[in-house]
Amino acid sequence: MSIKKIITSIGPRWEVRYRIGGRDSKRVKRLFETRRDAESHYDDWRKRKRDLKLSGSTIRDFEETTFEQEAKHWLLVQAKTFSPGHLKRVERILLELFPRYGRLSPQKFHPGFLSTIQMEQLALKLAHATVNRKLEVIRAVLNFSAKQRRIPYSPTLGYTKLREVREDVSFWERKDAETFLAFVSEKYPAGSTKRWIYVVYLLALNSGLRAGEIWGLKYEDIKQDGEVLHIQRQFDRVHRDFRTTKGKTSRLVPCNENLFQELMALKRTEDQPETIFSDRDNGNPIDHDNFRKRNFEMDLAEWGGKKIRFHDLRHTAATLMIADNLDIKTVQEICGHKDIKTTLNYCHLLGEKIKQAARTFSIKPSVAAPTTKPILRLIKNG
Repeated sequence: MSIKKIITSIGPRWEVRYRIGGRDSKRVKRLFETRRDAESHYDDWRKRKRDLKLSGSTIRDFEETTFEQEAKHWLLVQAKTFSPGHLKRVERILLELFPRYGRLSPQKFHPGFLSTIQMEQLALKLAHATVNRKLEVIRAVLNFSAKQRRIPYSPTLGYTKLREVREDVSFWERKDAETFLAFVSEKYPAGSTKRWIYVVYLLALNSGLRAGEIWGLKYEDIKQDGEVLHIQRQFDRVHRDFRTTKGKTSRLVPCNENLFQELMALKRTEDQPETIFSDRDNGNPIDHDNFRKRNFEMDLAEWGGKKIRFHDLRHTAATLMIADNLDIKTVQEICGHKDIKTTLNYCHLLGEKIKQAARTFSIKPSVAAPTTKPILRLIKNG
């Protein structure tokens, strides 16, 4: 071990050098602004090493690994538990983090250092939710390493996430939904080869299905004489394959008579593809990204009404179900929400209903309210 003063381009610094496991093992070099900081770091390392030796543990010291090594191990073990979309996001975040932070010791990622990363990310004008997702990946990696006893402990303990300001959920009022359906029904008339596009919108607004659930729907899922749809899969646009729904369980959603007739009208008498909505050229399920860009966004622009995302058709369905007095528990089941709090979020969207209540609900004093004077007089006389 050695601690010596050196001159760097940014001024004098104190350098600590030591080997992790004795002669010929990995050499560690750290720079500090003061000799006290350098000695404190070395004393801390010696104490950790001594404690690990006394405990008989096989846990490695922080200096024997890097954040990148721990992240790759975490990804190797945990990837199979992630959804394809989440896995894709995590891989993208790690590829962004590795060039700058990958070679750092896990011990470096204490709450103060994570707060510094927060500030750097916010300076790039990123949303709080985006920054939180990146920092949560770091925490997940190091928490997993500590749980698997690859490192002594997770240094992220005490870190506080940024407070997220949730954006209002966009949805259509009933009149918007009805005028949009009228527009696309005229654009894609019954009997035309593109009528299926209208049926997709009709299905989304009447059932609250997610996009992947719509593209994974099969005719065998139409149950109970056409009154119910059995939702048991979704089409994964990343892996181009079917998988379980987001909630990991199947559920039933209503299918009204109009929707049932439109779905059955799409059924081909021969060479029926596996899914109800499919590419006519190859029979494969619809690619949602292509549908959104080539159909939904163009239809919105031509219609000229309030612009929303395709996923907001689901929000619209849930909101209008509640507006039509369906009980919250039923709407929760239809939407496939695990937590009823998610369903309750739609209640605050019913601003028009509240204004309507203000115009129609009123309790007033009786016009011919009896006076109390006769009663008082009777009491006095009595």
